[in-house]
Amino acid sequence: MKIAAYCRFSSDRQQETSIRDQLRNIENYCQRQGWSAPVLYQDQAISGSRNDRPGYRDLLHAAELKAFEVLLVDDLSRLSRDHIESAQTIRMLKYAGIRVIGVSDGTDTARDSYKLETGLRGLMSEFYLDDLAKKTHRGLMGQALDGYSAGGLPYGYDSHHDGKGYRRSINLEEAEWVRFIFQRYASGRSARQIAAELNELAVPSPRGGTWAHSAIYPDAKGVGILGNQIYNGKHVWNKTAWVKDPHTGRRRRTMRPKSEWVTVDAPDLVIIDNDLWRACQLRYQEIRRKTAKTHASGGGKPKYLFSGLLKCGVCGGSYVMLGKNHYGCGTHRNRGNTVCNNAKMIKKTTVEQVLLAEIKESLLSEECYKLYVQEVSEMLQSERPDPKEARKRLQAAQKNLDNIMAAIKAGIVTSSTKTALLEAENKMEDAKRELEAVSSYEPARILPRAKEIYRDMVLRLEAIEAVDEAREILRSLLGEIQLVPEQEALTAVFNGHGLSESMRTALVAGTGFEPVTFGL
Repeated sequence: MKIAAYCRFSSDRQQETSIRDQLRNIENYCQRQGWSAPVLYQDQAISGSRNDRPGYRDLLHAAELKAFEVLLVDDLSRLSRDHIESAQTIRMLKYAGIRVIGVSDGTDTARDSYKLETGLRGLMSEFYLDDLAKKTHRGLMGQALDGYSAGGLPYGYDSHHDGKGYRRSINLEEAEWVRFIFQRYASGRSARQIAAELNELAVPSPRGGTWAHSAIYPDAKGVGILGNQIYNGKHVWNKTAWVKDPHTGRRRRTMRPKSEWVTVDAPDLVIIDNDLWRACQLRYQEIRRKTAKTHASGGGKPKYLFSGLLKCGVCGGSYVMLGKNHYGCGTHRNRGNTVCNNAKMIKKTTVEQVLLAEIKESLLSEECYKLYVQEVSEMLQSERPDPKEARKRLQAAQKNLDNIMAAIKAGIVTSSTKTALLEAENKMEDAKRELEAVSSYEPARILPRAKEIYRDMVLRLEAIEAVDEAREILRSLLGEIQLVPEQEALTAVFNGHGLSESMRTALVAGTGFEPVTFGL
């Protein structure tokens, strides 16, 4: 008998020894039953509420392959803390003929009452998680109201434990750079320009690397130095909540109603005075209003054929749309000249016209056309109908006809016998014709107008409506395209997988354009 074991511990109050403890219980159970040692699947420091655990996914895949007959867990909560996920998994394992046993809690899907037992235990596990979350949130609420840190450490502060909790204090060196950011922003600098200045001055970012505008400019949830009220002496907690996605089990951040926010005065943590704070907030709010109008009139996000394929040949960052008409290095734009000095931009139309011309020329070669014909022929061959199903239907029709004939020979004749016999004979003939058609099927060896169709597809490449699909095809053909600045031009270098091994194409870069900042 093939045995598998699944062990898991969460990251809350458990340790790696928990895996060994669970496995020891399982191995002792195997010894008592006279079973062989189990194959172990495990997940460490991952919540049982998530269904994307690597060990758990490997276990389910092995179950589909029927790699084991019995699954042992220390208790059912190790398998999943989500009662719906737990029920679905056990149903799937049961369907695959796999017995699930919880060696500590007595779960056994071989018993008639297993549905009631596993259902109750799954609900209890989920209630445990909900209760734990509420108690944790209540504890953090108390810490926040008492002026303690309830998680996270903003740039400009240190944290120390006073015996009851973690209290923040101003980091004098970082506080100077916080003031620098607010003063520059109030004077009209954009977040990108400020990030570039900080990088030029070699100031370490909050994470120790280089600065990006996203660390400075607040996002929709107010995350960013310019939007953090702690710098003005207001500690705001409980603005967001983490909600689990039922499809992936992953958590995503969502905004709570303002009525649930907890705001505590923290005068000892003031770095930015009221006047400077108000000046920055007024400018930020005005920009947000203008941006909202632009987005409202401009519709959804534009999608371009080469989006995500173009890379800077200097820093390796992505070439992104700067404004409506030009591509430029996103790293240079967001982090400044110190991090990447490639300021060359290129018109979107130039990129599409020149690169597509090169791609089309290569695709229209005889070599690529032969590859196309080969792919189409293989696809047609793969779609050859399977005669197995036709044979099964023929056998079933034959069996039905034989049964009717046997009944007639035995003298069992009713008013419906003739009708049943005619139907059976018709089904028999239909099944024979279907099998003959399937057996004689031959995929087309000559593709009519293939070259004409292929050429038309290539020449209309830029007009394709399914941009996302076309982009992925280009990615498979070209990989990533490096744009390398050389004197007054950009040279596109790409290593093709389905095209020529290496192509270099000179693009004339747009000159006289300043990096677009959108007033941020």
